[in-house]
Amino acid sequence: MEEGNNMIKTGVFTNFPMSQQALGLSFLAVALVGSAHADQEQPGATPFRPTVTSGANISMPGWLELEFGGQRLGGNGADQRNSWPYLLKYTINERFALLLGGDAYVSVAPAQSVALSGQGDTTLTLKYRAAEAPEGSSFGLEATVKLPTAMDGIGNGASDYSVKAIYGIDLPNELHLDTNLIATRLGAVATNQGRYQWGWAAAVSRQFGDKWTLAGDLSGTGQAGSPSTAQFLAALSYALTRRVVLDAGFAAGLNSSTPSFNVFAGMTMLIGKIN
Repeated sequence: MEEGNNMIKTGVFTNFPMSQQALGLSFLAVALVGSAHADQEQPGATPFRPTVTSGANISMPGWLELEFGGQRLGGNGADQRNSWPYLLKYTINERFALLLGGDAYVSVAPAQSVALSGQGDTTLTLKYRAAEAPEGSSFGLEATVKLPTAMDGIGNGASDYSVKAIYGIDLPNELHLDTNLIATRLGAVATNQGRYQWGWAAAVSRQFGDKWTLAGDLSGTGQAGSPSTAQFLAALSYALTRRVVLDAGFAAGLNSSTPSFNVFAGMTMLIGKIN
């Protein structure tokens, strides 16, 4: 959900207060300084951004990686929402990784009440990547708990638990397909709503040269007693260095139950080895 310097200066980041813009630019500055001293023999970043769909890949064991960005969504009756999502990733070994994520900052502007801002909810994830898979394919699983760290109006005050199955395969013409199926047990539901939400996502990507990657993504959710959602996402990524990848893109809702727009930008940065 990010891209190059011009996007950071003129894109979604201009929708946030100056202090929040400064925070985002500071992250970029740290990334540039750190990458300037990177050894070319060291591993590169492994972005999970910018698609909704997750791939099975994880970073190199023992390495710490950070994803950070900004996004703005709304339309189709959804509250206008600005946020700074982050994801801190640590790979334990060739099969398992720990992920800590959430929204560092959220501002919500409901149509008929006072605007709210503050920290968002927090997620903890254990990710598994199958070590052995047929050539050109990959398998993975994620188990996630969402902790209700956000204030009322930004979050719902309840914990959610989800499991995600991941399958990826290489396609002709240098294309790659990742698919996800997600089951979530919701901690807070309205009367007549089902306790479980089912999600799906699929993304096709293609790398152009050593720097650029283009991706398209379809995703949606379904829940008993609640309208289904569906959206299309398009994004472009640019490898600024081996250890810093920038991205930017947009998503459009495909039905009236999905926010009509979502624009985003951010980066993935390989911080360093910690063991």
